[in-house]
Amino acid sequence: MLLPFLADKDAARAALEAADGLILTGGGDIISLVFGEEPHPRNSNQDPARDEMELELVRIAIDMNLPILGICRGIQLLNVVLGGTLVQDIPDQVPGACMHYSAGLAPFLLHNIDVEEGSLLAKVFGMTSLAVNSYHHQAVGKLGKGLRVNSRARDGVIEGIESDSGKPVLAVQFHPEEIAAQYPQFQRLFDWLIGEAKKGRS
Repeated sequence: MLLPFLADKDAARAALEAADGLILTGGGDIISLVFGEEPHPRNSNQDPARDEMELELVRIAIDMNLPILGICRGIQLLNVVLGGTLVQDIPDQVPGACMHYSAGLAPFLLHNIDVEEGSLLAKVFGMTSLAVNSYHHQAVGKLGKGLRVNSRARDGVIEGIESDSGKPVLAVQFHPEEIAAQYPQFQRLFDWLIGEAKKGRS
């Protein structure tokens, strides 16, 4: 179910009450004032109406204990809702950062990540190191409450977070939907979400 713009909080809650899980997709930069910072000059493609709606959807989904899978912008939304901040521009703010925004004409694996042993992400992938695609200039900064880091790029940039208490909350900075057909290991993220959604129905 693809949600339209919902300005009404009751409508947003009603939509989630009809769902068994929530996927937060990629998109433009979250307005920095939401997490208490002045904007970086490279912030772009901002949409305050989308921010307001999606931040509220995350709050409601957490309150309802719905399974959540965050992708790119989605990991950032999740972190901000739970009191975290963002690195607003990796090339400017992370010394020695690798390339995190692919300039290729088609999706491809751009850099490696290391996954924490024992994390939910490690269980989902069945491995602790893999290459990922990448289309972002922002990333998780200060971690939000109730979250743990599950993976990082080799330059230290956070590439994944999850609940620190075993809740069905998982988010990644890369785009599994772009490459799951070519690299089947990325389909496991969506299989995990479907599995968790089915548990909620039983």
